[in-house]
Amino acid sequence: MIFFGLLSYVPNVDGVIHFIRDIWPRIAEAHPEARCKIIGGQPPPSLLALAGPRVELTGFVSDLRPHLAAAAAVVVPLRFGGGTRLKIYEAMAMRKAIVSTTIGAEGLDVTDGRNILLRDDPQSFANSVIDLLRDREMRIKFEAAAGELAMRYDWWVVTDRFSEVLAQTVINSRAVDRLAPQVVQVNS
Repeated sequence: MIFFGLLSYVPNVDGVIHFIRDIWPRIAEAHPEARCKIIGGQPPPSLLALAGPRVELTGFVSDLRPHLAAAAAVVVPLRFGGGTRLKIYEAMAMRKAIVSTTIGAEGLDVTDGRNILLRDDPQSFANSVIDLLRDREMRIKFEAAAGELAMRYDWWVVTDRFSEVLAQTVINSRAVDRLAPQVVQVNS
């Protein structure tokens, strides 16, 4: 599994430490072959100290795509913080199954049990990751649903929708311009 994000951002550091200390041991016990990869620039010493044979901290990578492609699942164990949470949409665009905390996915158009698994306590978070690792059919279902959701935010879709909104704005503006002289005459 994989986590990615800027590792100088306090919520990411807290989430990764929480994951490695409280969640990962449960997964590692159930899946002795499982590996966890943490990707992100500027990891503090507290994170570097958690690296081991099955927990890899890569630091910054120039291209995230090969790492995501190789991952069975993406984890987002954030417990606080704000921001846009684009890491979830990035993972979805790569058709990855995702387990996140509710806060980790806060504000996103996602549905627990359909295109993401939202789990807030360590045991249920670990169980969901374990289920994804064990049940290929389940993982494929979540990957497909994640990819489908991400397509709504594809640049071509967004650009087409933005063009529609701009065209409608121009039409509405012209209609207001035609009505404006009448409104002025009525008020005079």
